[in-house]
Amino acid sequence: MNFFCDEQLGKLNRWLRIIGQDSVWEREIDDDELLKRARDEGRTVLTRDTRLARKADDVEVICLDANYPAHQLREVVELFRDKIEIRVFSRCVECNGTLEAIAKSLVEGKVPPFVFKTQEKFTMCKNCGKLYWQATHRERIDVQLKDILGEMYN
Repeated sequence: MNFFCDEQLGKLNRWLRIIGQDSVWEREIDDDELLKRARDEGRTVLTRDTRLARKADDVEVICLDANYPAHQLREVVELFRDKIEIRVFSRCVECNGTLEAIAKSLVEGKVPPFVFKTQEKFTMCKNCGKLYWQATHRERIDVQLKDILGEMYN
């Protein structure tokens, strides 16, 4: 699935990227430009704005009911249950690029010394070059996702 989150859904966009979905978001974008880009890029628009939904003629627009990002994430995953494959931390949360494994020896001097000493596995965004490692936030994210998605998260 490829999503375009409207400007109200920045936190949802981040969560979608965390679970490995191709999702874009811009802070300030005109509705017509958003719809044009979504059409050109083959993206489903996610919004809470019913006016935006009414403007879309040839673009799939999903108007979400939920107010909170966690509930919005659950709503999207439930709606697209058969089309979404959850792959946690396979996309860059900053730029939406895909992540690939990188040898530990190549990150020396590019990550804090403690991280280099204590971590074995690293990934890097193929688009922006941002480095990622598991650390304790992965465990927290797993707990949150189990709470948010329940049986949909394995």
